[in-house]
Amino acid sequence: MMKAEIKKMDDSLSQSWIDSGSGYQKTVLDNGIRVITEEIPYLRSVSIGVWVVNGSRDEQPNENGISHFIEHLLFKGTEKRTAFDIAKEIDSVGGTLNAFTGREYTCFYAKVIDKNLPLAIDLLSDIFLHSLMDGKDIEKERMVILQEIKMVEDTPDDIIHDLFNRVCWGNHPLGFPIYGTSELVQSFHREQLHQFFKENYPSDRIIVCAAGNLKHQEVADLINETFGQIPKSDKARARIKPDPISTTNIWKRDLEQVHFCLGTRGLQYNHSLRFASYVLNTILGGG
Repeated sequence: MMKAEIKKMDDSLSQSWIDSGSGYQKTVLDNGIRVITEEIPYLRSVSIGVWVVNGSRDEQPNENGISHFIEHLLFKGTEKRTAFDIAKEIDSVGGTLNAFTGREYTCFYAKVIDKNLPLAIDLLSDIFLHSLMDGKDIEKERMVILQEIKMVEDTPDDIIHDLFNRVCWGNHPLGFPIYGTSELVQSFHREQLHQFFKENYPSDRIIVCAAGNLKHQEVADLINETFGQIPKSDKARARIKPDPISTTNIWKRDLEQVHFCLGTRGLQYNHSLRFASYVLNTILGGG
């Protein structure tokens, strides 16, 4: 698909739309947040995720790991809830509240039974909009993340992928480890974390997706009442295109196993042969 065709397709979705055959609907709020839902009426649950187009590839070398650090911090207390309150409220309804950071995106998500969707949105919006980023919590999470980095370094089938990305992408941010390094994690301070969040989590980079037993307009209204208060951003951001490096590298460690990682150029996510590549991935990577 050509870029012009993709843009034309995306422009056609700039207003609310519905495909009665698929159950998918989309609304773009005034501040640019995209709300996408799929109604699945035979379920009694809803999964909802707040996706932010920000990951480790959007960090400067001296910021590597800051997105993952912020993801941790947002759960540690808000203006009206402590970390214990957040955990207690979601646990009391048998739900799940969690997050993850990748190279391209950060996602904060919840899974609840359908009648508790308003609570899930309230919790997600509270941690996203009103996190305190308290100094004591920063120090606690710093230690947690340092332990996570050590765990990755001690797990060969995890660290090999960080090593592969480092070799493949060189000095491009895509080659950075998502968790950052111990040295950098120890250097982050509250003002730096707060400023990065302010600059890299604007409304036009937020996509809210929900699926389950829901009504699209009700979800859009709830998101508008909460996330709709984020001011619209006109600040443009251009991601630097990476150039993959073709080479071979060997790291020697005192282990009884050998871990081997081979990579090559793949297909774009919307390529016509993507389904064949998924099958090939299963054949080569499974079992």
